[in-house]
Amino acid sequence: MVLERIRAVTEMIRSNVKGFQEDWLQCRREDQEKSIREDKRRLAQAKKRLADIDVLMTRIYEDMVLGNLSQERYQKMSEGYEAEQSNLNNEIIGLEDWVETREEMDNSFDQFAALVEKYVDIPELTPTIVNEFIKKIIVYAPEKQGTKRIQKVRIIFNFLDELDTPEIGESVITETTYGRGKTA
Repeated sequence: MVLERIRAVTEMIRSNVKGFQEDWLQCRREDQEKSIREDKRRLAQAKKRLADIDVLMTRIYEDMVLGNLSQERYQKMSEGYEAEQSNLNNEIIGLEDWVETREEMDNSFDQFAALVEKYVDIPELTPTIVNEFIKKIIVYAPEKQGTKRIQKVRIIFNFLDELDTPEIGESVITETTYGRGKTA
């Protein structure tokens, strides 16, 4: 099934590289623009909150020095703000790294197209081919329909994310017999 899916995707790409690239770029562009806006909003909120915490830390320190806040209460509040600051710093670093990673992903269509050209005809599946083409394979729990067992499998390609890939043949359906087998 995996081999058939790889063959179908590579054939689809080879037959209409320009059309596939336009579809892929349009899908990517929409998703990325939405994601980048959301990440920038979260990044701005995190940075604003970080600045607010600095101001609050200064105020509670002044209140403690002036005697308006007990040493114990200052210590608890200070620890809470410092923990939040640490979490925000980690979140900011993560968001900035993720934005950088997405910029590198812009080149992924060219990498995938080169991979498709590398494997023009795939006679058999090898671990190398699977690792180069497939990000993950999700095998769902089987469903029983009478004497038939239907097994759904979802294949997610590297570089392609959630782009619609062509359907292949009919679903894989296996017949099973229920009950005990005879032993000799």
